Amino acid sequence: MFTETKVLLINPISDIAVKGTNYRSTIAFVPPVGIAYLASSLVKENGIKVIIEDQFASGKPNEYLLDKIRKENPQIVGFSCLSPGLPNITRLSRLIKEISPGIKIVLGNIHATVFAKEMLEAGIGDVVVRGEGENSFRETVLAFRQNKKLDNIKGISFRRGQEVISNADRELLEDLEQLPYPAWDLLDLDLYKRYPMLGMYDEVILPIQASRGCSNKCIFCSQNMMYKKPRYRDNDKVLDEIEYMVERFKIRYFGFNDAYFPFSVQHGLEFCERLMERGLHKKIQWITETRVDKVSEKLLKKMKEAGLRLIMYGFEVGNQSVLDSINKRTTLKQAEEAMYYTRKAKVKSLGLFMLGLPEDTEETCRQTIEFAIRLKPDMAKFNLTIPQPGSKLHEICKNDLKDVKAEELTSWSDWISSRARVIYTPPKMTSERLLSLQRKAMFKFYANPKRILLLLWKGSFSMQDIYLGAKLIVTSYLKDVIRRFMRSAKRPADAK
Repeated sequence: MFTETKVLLINPISDIAVKGTNYRSTIAFVPPVGIAYLASSLVKENGIKVIIEDQFASGKPNEYLLDKIRKENPQIVGFSCLSPGLPNITRLSRLIKEISPGIKIVLGNIHATVFAKEMLEAGIGDVVVRGEGENSFRETVLAFRQNKKLDNIKGISFRRGQEVISNADRELLEDLEQLPYPAWDLLDLDLYKRYPMLGMYDEVILPIQASRGCSNKCIFCSQNMMYKKPRYRDNDKVLDEIEYMVERFKIRYFGFNDAYFPFSVQHGLEFCERLMERGLHKKIQWITETRVDKVSEKLLKKMKEAGLRLIMYGFEVGNQSVLDSINKRTTLKQAEEAMYYTRKAKVKSLGLFMLGLPEDTEETCRQTIEFAIRLKPDMAKFNLTIPQPGSKLHEICKNDLKDVKAEELTSWSDWISSRARVIYTPPKMTSERLLSLQRKAMFKFYANPKRILLLLWKGSFSMQDIYLGAKLIVTSYLKDVIRRFMRSAKRPADAK
């Protein structure tokens, strides 16, 4: 038995984050709430020391992590496994075993949950914690500490020799209040001070989780793989946690980490009332993502009074038939009403849109672009559709993904590059036109002097970020126009 068990938790960087020319300058790094919950579930155990390295946010090279392992000599290393990080996780796992073959490597999060057997057979790790991980991981660590077998630990898969054993699934936590608050004191919070969309460059925003799971079944979302049913925390408990973080870490900005928040109009009104009764609206500001069918004029006005600084809506598309095909269960009219009342309440907004869904055509993508412009959110993101592992969409499209590497399954792509690869293309479109439409969407939405002035006036971006963003958007769009013109000019000659 170890005198002290050291556990190193790593949020790994992905190759695209290293190689992408524009990645680190455009993304806001968010503290890894899942790892912070795992850590807090462990530190309460006697004799366990937890170390967290968020390589994704710090950008530190692998050699730094390996040096840390040599210095700290952890008995267990845990990786948060999302698909884009797989190549780096594979490399690090091999190098860690070279340093110390006895170190146990535990894998978790969505990619590991979906591909537990494959990852273990490939020798990437010793154990996979499937789904909701706090109790399964804690019991695994304690089993290693006490040199016990893993056979009776629910929710894990593991290797025994050449055999992969998958134990029974673990029941979900019914009461989320059983979890201690995330161990934010184990992270370097200075890594999370840049949030360009809010014009913030020196303020930490910590995530708050008021629920787990989602009652909706959008086909592009993999959340249901991790959390089979939704569970909700009481408003007062959430506000207790916010007050704790204000006092403990002097935090003034919070972002909800839920599938959507609030959960209903009445729930939102109650939350805002309780928040204001505590006087927190004078101390904090917050951001959230929600659905267009979960807000009203009264609620948006109350949320603004209660310190809401930014609201994000998953509008997805501008064609009702395509919207219905992804099981969003909202309407374009609801989206229009939500944005009308959002603007009326003077709440800053970000619209999230998808291009290249299975039912999309060039015409429906154009409708999405025009819909985004008509809705008038302050900002918009146009992501190409990625069939995320664990989602129903991934199952639908998996035959089209046979040549796609796991690390390519990311919603971020270097769309500026002429060598950008489109991972999934719907049957009625070409990858070339899809990428061209994404660039067109960015250009048409942002290349508007009035919008740029509004972004500056509202402090949404710094002048430098607006200049760099405009340069990238305009340059990529013009290059795309020129490429298409040159190809069309060559066609008559080729035809001869």
